Amino acid sequence: MRKSDHNYRNPGYYFITLKTAGSRNLFGRYESGNDVILSRFGRIALECWQRNDEVYQTVSNDLYRFMPNHMHALLLLEFAESTRDAGVHLSKVVTSYKGVVTKEIRRLTGNPDMQVWQRNYYERIVTSERALQNIRSYILYNPLMIELEGKGLR
Repeated sequence: MRKSDHNYRNPGYYFITLKTAGSRNLFGRYESGNDVILSRFGRIALECWQRNDEVYQTVSNDLYRFMPNHMHALLLLEFAESTRDAGVHLSKVVTSYKGVVTKEIRRLTGNPDMQVWQRNYYERIVTSERALQNIRSYILYNPLMIELEGKGLR
């Protein structure tokens, strides 16, 4: 849920989670340990995500992880150095990304109506160094945590 009193162009770290429509495993499958083997759709989603740095000069991909039915990302939004203007709005980054991935997957499948993403996304404004480190750990070890949950070990 977006905070009404926050400007999502403000510089800082943002943790986001984007889920696939119907929580379908479009992006790959779990492998033993901390690995996810990406599908063709997962590789498309990854390649599009990696282009954020090229598309938006004020956005840096700090850390991200693709799971079979969702992705986590930690983004750093910054002011434009040349003008000190506010950077790009977080929702523009997310909306544009989802649109590019959807368009490419629809093209590959020949299904112009295929739903790839859930409508909204989860976001969290990172407010401390401790929170930043916790989020990085969460992203890195998410596949392992899910595997342990599946075995009843967590």
